[in-house]
Amino acid sequence: MSGPVTRRKVIRALGLGSIGASAAILAACGETQVVTKEVPIEKTVIKEVPVETIVTRTEVKEVPVEKVVTQQVEKVVTQVVETQKVVEKVVTQVVEREKVVEKVVEVEVQPQMAPTPPIQFMNYWAAGTRWETMKAGLEEFDKQFPNVKYDLIPIPPGFYRDKVNIMFAAGTIGDVVVLNGARMREFAPGLVQLEDHVNKAGIDLDDYLILARENPDDPSFENLSIEGTLYGMPFMSGVNGYVYNIDKFDADGVEAPTADWTWDTQLEAARQLTNSETGEYGLHHSTGGEFRWLPLISANGGWLFTDRSRPAPASGFATEGGLEAFEWYVNATYEEGVGVPLGELSQLLTEGITAPFATGKIGMEPGGIHGPGGRKLRVGDRFVWDNMESPRSPIDEIAYSTNELGHFITVKALEHGTVEASVILTSFIAGEYFQGLVADGRGAIPMFRAVIESDRYLGFQPGLPRSMHIIKDNFLSPDGYGLHFFSGWAQWWNILHDETQPALVGEIPAREALLNAQAACDRHLATLQ
Repeated sequence: MSGPVTRRKVIRALGLGSIGASAAILAACGETQVVTKEVPIEKTVIKEVPVETIVTRTEVKEVPVEKVVTQQVEKVVTQVVETQKVVEKVVTQVVEREKVVEKVVEVEVQPQMAPTPPIQFMNYWAAGTRWETMKAGLEEFDKQFPNVKYDLIPIPPGFYRDKVNIMFAAGTIGDVVVLNGARMREFAPGLVQLEDHVNKAGIDLDDYLILARENPDDPSFENLSIEGTLYGMPFMSGVNGYVYNIDKFDADGVEAPTADWTWDTQLEAARQLTNSETGEYGLHHSTGGEFRWLPLISANGGWLFTDRSRPAPASGFATEGGLEAFEWYVNATYEEGVGVPLGELSQLLTEGITAPFATGKIGMEPGGIHGPGGRKLRVGDRFVWDNMESPRSPIDEIAYSTNELGHFITVKALEHGTVEASVILTSFIAGEYFQGLVADGRGAIPMFRAVIESDRYLGFQPGLPRSMHIIKDNFLSPDGYGLHFFSGWAQWWNILHDETQPALVGEIPAREALLNAQAACDRHLATLQ
């Protein structure tokens, strides 16, 4: 069975019979006993046929028929009582006049199964466009699955990672949590393997965009699975790219970016867009590596590691091409002067505007382009902007850093008896209805295949980029790569960013900082071998 998880699919997955199947997984609050009384006259013939079935709702249907000679078929009474298991009786009564006979038919029902405790559901879509998407999605979930209860624990993004670490360590983690691939591997002993549960629910994983399944020969894309074993249901994804200020390009007389731009072309355009007197800049190069300077390194002959083994034996970003790429990124600000120095950002920002690009004084900015809905809220109606094609490196290559986050079910769900309910919840969020809401709000890349290819996601909305296809194309590009997670990866990542920070704030040369980072990162990797 393929397609998103619906009530009908769950019914079939749980083995419900055809009688009452249209009512499956509705409220389990039907009566525990039904008594039907009929008062016929004269001759009464009773025929009772017991049939065992599994249903979930009480329904009485009356079907009148025509008179035959002196006999009248008054009604056919069908009693269907919904519980986990009942005995269904079909009673046919043929009645003649003059004699009164009373017949009482009683249907015994087994006691209903006690409801499971609410799912402890932790999520960091707790603000802005993403929160609106989550609210709307859960409202629909409540309608479709009223018996699946949950306690939503919204945690602000800035605190989510630390909160999860603390709660795993304390044994107080929720039943369902959002994790990336690094933390999936760190916390794997505390997570439920989903393969059997997904199969039981009839979920077809081909309906979803899971990068490891799209790129089976590249282990760097394993974000939701470990050596092919599924641990997480898809939730959201990210990818790098560029955005640019159309109004500023037009005002400064600079031609719009094209697919044949190179780093040199981009640098020349940035010079034309920069005006130190008015505090305007062609580029904004921030500190984050994942979606900013690491893709440049990967496009110029370097990469995160020297190979794709786990754990990796050594870092691979400080090749000669990698050093040149990092120098280009840093020097655009501190040598070329086309980027705002990070120490001067406060002078660029104004009250209510906390993102440099949203000020309207930045021509182009690299970064994660997967959440244009959030950028729309930050920019407002101050200017028109769009995605742009990524410029090519000196060796004529482009690279795209991809990432996926999933919903993971923890062993706490085993203790609480909420695993099956948690599969229903996480599958719904990964499915077509919820991911359609993601497409509407544009807070992330939809993970349901039919949605990411639809006009609902790719079509233009006022205030959002016209070139939505660039996000999809970058995410699914053959030039993409994963972050290649392994146990100990998070520490390596923190070392990398700590050691490169001095160059990004203009304190030391870029080459020196990246070589320092390589040495420190490799010392850490050596402890993992």
